[in-house]
Amino acid sequence: MFRRSPRRLALIAAALAAAFALPASAQVWEPGDPLRETAGERGIDMEMDGLAVPDAPPDTTAPPVQPRAPEPAATDDAQDFLCARAPAGKAEPVPAPFDNWLVRVCAPQGQALVPVLGEAWVAHGSADPVSILAMPPGAVPPPSVGAFDARYDTHFEAFEGGKLEGERRARAAALIETAAGPSAAPSYDAVWQLDAVSNVGGMRYNLFFYVKGGRPGRIIACLDQCRQALYLDVLTGTEAKDVLRR
Repeated sequence: MFRRSPRRLALIAAALAAAFALPASAQVWEPGDPLRETAGERGIDMEMDGLAVPDAPPDTTAPPVQPRAPEPAATDDAQDFLCARAPAGKAEPVPAPFDNWLVRVCAPQGQALVPVLGEAWVAHGSADPVSILAMPPGAVPPPSVGAFDARYDTHFEAFEGGKLEGERRARAAALIETAAGPSAAPSYDAVWQLDAVSNVGGMRYNLFFYVKGGRPGRIIACLDQCRQALYLDVLTGTEAKDVLRR
């Protein structure tokens, strides 16, 4: 996603900034909000006895993260939405293959994970766009004074991920079966888990990607061992365009 020419990066930055302005109503967990109930309007009840969620396994097959493309000129991405001018250590690269499915952006209220250009994440069965924020739920945003810049100072300090096999995959299968409820769980070829760790309180998000044909069709975004979770649809093509126009 980031290994592109500066001109292409500028076009992507402009399109992403327009598509994912991150209005409060579209966020997964809005800064300052109390923790949502697991079976609330958009949450799913993931309480399952004895089902712990381990950290994502290391992906020993992934190639080393490549250096990012040359920085676009300031006039191309004045807000630095793609984090090209982030200080060292404040814009961790997203590992493969997750960098084909999502983008880490530097939004005014802090960093966030959003889908790649041309796709949309929505709460299952809805048309409400969703993003994953580095600011944890219930946390009080630090005051924006002095040199503080939320784009870089509220960030993801680590990403860890890999493909799930064996018992880990069985746990992920149980998660999506619970999320699907009485409906049949969607079919998938593989499950990948990405853990994103916020620098605010060390909060760890577990993101499960249910992949078919090389692309995720569903995502489960978890907090607190999946006692809080959101079940997301990944929209593409016309469906994604319709959602992003709203």
